[in-house]
Amino acid sequence: MFALGAAASAMVLMATPAAAVEVGTTTTVSVQGTVATTCPVALTAKITPVNATGTVDFKEGSTVIAAAVVVTNGTATANHTFNATGVHVIDAKFKGTGDFTGSAGSTTVTVATGLNLGSICLPVG
Repeated sequence: MFALGAAASAMVLMATPAAAVEVGTTTTVSVQGTVATTCPVALTAKITPVNATGTVDFKEGSTVIAAAVVVTNGTATANHTFNATGVHVIDAKFKGTGDFTGSAGSTTVTVATGLNLGSICLPVG
């Protein structure tokens, strides 16, 4: 039989906490709707994994289109209307919270001239 003395009864065990495990993410950007001037579209960032938490900033060049859009079920969406025709590059930057790392994605769209009739929006030409 093994007997512990008084010194052993006061012993404290210390454990080093495990390091947080970062979870990598990816961001995919898309534009839904009629991509034409005066026509509202939805800018969408899909974040994987879908349980990632954080926000997304949408930009065109250095111009902020929408800031700190909350990610819900892997998706962040912002409404936007293009004012100029031509090629536009839309960037989305995901800022992860908790153990989720940030990521970024972009898409390129060509914006046509649009005719907004209120209930319908049409490209012209």
